[in-house]
Amino acid sequence: MNPMRNDENEHLIDDLETLLIALHMHPMFMRQPFAILRINLRDMKADDLSPDILALKQRFADMSDEQLYAAWGALHNPFRLEDRVLN
Repeated sequence: MNPMRNDENEHLIDDLETLLIALHMHPMFMRQPFAILRINLRDMKADDLSPDILALKQRFADMSDEQLYAAWGALHNPFRLEDRVLN
């Protein structure tokens, strides 16, 4: 197993989570089908977002369906957060 690959995946998932929070589409609050996510990333108006968030939006909008679906599926994985603790 390549630890760099896991770090890259975690970074990708964290970026997607950041974007979805900024767009008020986080899966904790809103469970949308993948097709709706894809449409929103491509067509949602985002004039009031920071340049960093706009760059994330464009990055994920430009991904292939397979890449985006893999990140989206990983974000929805309940076991992803099992080692994190709220204080």
